[in-house]
Amino acid sequence: MSSSANISKNQQAVIIGVGEITEKLENGQIGREPMRLIVSACENAMADTGANSEALKAAISAVYVINQMGWSYADLAGLTAENLGISDALCEESPVGGNMPTLYLTDAARQVQSGEQAMVIVAGGEATASLVAAGKLQQRPDWTPPQAGKPRPSKADFFHPEALKYGLNMPIDVYPLYDNAIRAEWGQSFAQAQQESGDIGAGMAAVAAANPNSWLGKPFSSEEISTPSEKNRLVVHPYTKWMIANPVVNQASACIVTTYEKAIALGVAEDKLVYIGSGVGGAEPRDILSRSGYTEAHAMSSVLKKTLEVNGMSEVPELVELYSCFPCVPKLARRALGLSETAVLSVTGGLTFFGAAVNNYMGHAIAAMVHAIRAGKGENGLLYGNGEFVTKHHAVVLYRQPVSKPVANLNLQDDLDANYGDVPEVLSAYSGPSVLETYSLWYSRDGQPERAALICRTPENKRHLAAVNDAATLQALISGEKEVIGASGVASAGDDGLNYWLAV
Repeated sequence: MSSSANISKNQQAVIIGVGEITEKLENGQIGREPMRLIVSACENAMADTGANSEALKAAISAVYVINQMGWSYADLAGLTAENLGISDALCEESPVGGNMPTLYLTDAARQVQSGEQAMVIVAGGEATASLVAAGKLQQRPDWTPPQAGKPRPSKADFFHPEALKYGLNMPIDVYPLYDNAIRAEWGQSFAQAQQESGDIGAGMAAVAAANPNSWLGKPFSSEEISTPSEKNRLVVHPYTKWMIANPVVNQASACIVTTYEKAIALGVAEDKLVYIGSGVGGAEPRDILSRSGYTEAHAMSSVLKKTLEVNGMSEVPELVELYSCFPCVPKLARRALGLSETAVLSVTGGLTFFGAAVNNYMGHAIAAMVHAIRAGKGENGLLYGNGEFVTKHHAVVLYRQPVSKPVANLNLQDDLDANYGDVPEVLSAYSGPSVLETYSLWYSRDGQPERAALICRTPENKRHLAAVNDAATLQALISGEKEVIGASGVASAGDDGLNYWLAV
């Protein structure tokens, strides 16, 4: 594992309790605010331990809350602790990112093991379904008055000006760049790529259907997911609705971390304990145009392989949770790990079918993995989370049996930066021949191609972006009969300041 020195069983970091809540709303109902959902999840986690709740509250020395996006709080973690009756605890809200739950879990394990903290709650949640319901009812939720919290990143912090100019500024805009590029790189036809997306989704939907905390508690077939229909419209090529994460949920989760010694002293039963191994993190360049390509996430591959290595594993654990906001993420992660096409890639149900509480999906995955390990479905499990735009990556392993080595939370960033591939220069105005590297294409509500943003390479291997105003080129991008990635075209500068690309 992470160190040559062993530690005693008493020092080993364990999860002693997990709790979740999924609040489904009746028509005309506005549900609870995020803080209230998070508090309920924490209370459920305390109850799950079987220990005295007052003794637990007295022992908790840190409350970490995963970044919450839907409502503005000045100090969400502090408010959560206050409503739980926890005093004198370190209270902290994480940065943005779907990788944060596993990162904070691993840090909590490291902190209790070193004695820096005695007991830690890691929790998170969202009430976006309530906000949507309130909007439909044209009512303001009667929640904690919104307060100015810490500044959130702006789009300009994430994106190159050229990306913003062409409308590449949201996850739904960026992830297709990868899905379209990897289809061509792997030699898949459009139909084959869509079937793989459908198969992965169907596998996750089956898991979600058996998970009492999932938002959509029913199975979906691969064909239902991959085939456009009245209930499954095309959104952004190549995605249908059922291929995309669903953030409109009311969900929260929590887990409690301490040492084996403290757990036993509090009366937590041995069969409740799940041991925490080491974790690994790293990131791609935040600016999507500063990436060497879109056929691999270098940080993802390195993080997953190093996680197995640092945990002393020659094979992938029996249980896995691969982040699944869009199909390209589990597709890339499955290949990085060498998992088969039939491998079960989630213990939770996926961000489409279980639900995507924005940054906190992996908080629910932690809970699901704990339940799976406790139930004997596997001796250990790998949790992998992805944040932002295929940007941030973190993974950790959980165990049924004690882990004799100290927990480490490694950051691979220095190595990743030192060994990153060549990044093309980005041109603003460009006229001349170029080759299509990848693209995003948006559909109208009636399923017709509406507009596209292309990333192209010039003969000098520089990069430029372009729009499309030619119906034949738009049709070629979606036809599926012939792969367009790698096709030649001609770019010209328009009067509106955009480049336009025409296939030849």
